[in-house]
Amino acid sequence: MKVLRTELLRGEHSSLILVPIGDIHIGAKACDEAALKRTIAFVRETPNARWIGMGDYCDFINQRDPRHDPSVLADWIGMKDLTDLAAAQKTHFLDLIRPIADKCVGLLQGNHESAIAKHTERNIYSEIVTAIKTDGGHPPDKSLAIGYYGWVLLRFRDNTRAKKDWTWTCRLNCHHGFTGGRLAGAKALNAQRWAWTHPSADVVLMGHSHNTSVQVEQVEHVNPHGKVFTHNITVAFCGSYLRSTTPDATTYSERMGYLPMPTSRIMIHINPDYSRPQDYSSIRVETIPTH
Repeated sequence: MKVLRTELLRGEHSSLILVPIGDIHIGAKACDEAALKRTIAFVRETPNARWIGMGDYCDFINQRDPRHDPSVLADWIGMKDLTDLAAAQKTHFLDLIRPIADKCVGLLQGNHESAIAKHTERNIYSEIVTAIKTDGGHPPDKSLAIGYYGWVLLRFRDNTRAKKDWTWTCRLNCHHGFTGGRLAGAKALNAQRWAWTHPSADVVLMGHSHNTSVQVEQVEHVNPHGKVFTHNITVAFCGSYLRSTTPDATTYSERMGYLPMPTSRIMIHINPDYSRPQDYSSIRVETIPTH
């Protein structure tokens, strides 16, 4: 497990909008690239916006993979791309995401990146992390690779005080995702259990299941002096850019009998309150349709 840290000065960032981007499945015919481009444009054009990668950036299902189906490949994929399909998809994704590479705070590894490493011994996740770090001009000692699961600490520092710096930290617990099911119940229960077993988190981000939902749980603490206090943990499933259906092809969702899901995303609004060590009401998460 890795813990990444990003420091933001109050004078530059009095508030922050964090946009999770994942479960894109570049290379699949059902990928809504137009919606992805709108999200990228929003992050690029909004000065206080940052993004975090949630994994499954591309489909990465090569010809030797038993899941391979030429009929569900994106229209932009040509015969020459089939020689190294993963490379073609990776390049296409990096070309799209390059305008906001400098605004990345971390990158999760998805099951599609893990699968290609398992079956072909190709660490394409590392290739993506290295490219985004280079394209974004991040410092050499800056780590962006979270892995499948980890933490990201967004540390806001107020350097306008006369005596000393004051800090306020948003703690993100990030997992590509492990829960599934056709209905919302199993996902909601798993999210609830995860929040209660990770009481230090302010926000939990999960991907993989392609649904978009936000739920708030509360945990209770008592300090050594007998003072009882509570704080809220917001658990967010971060959505997907993969449509459930597409013309002229039968998608994986249709073959498996999954229920249709809208393509959508979330945004996390963080407004630090430096008057207190931690003000949990300063974090708000909203879901936004991508159409």
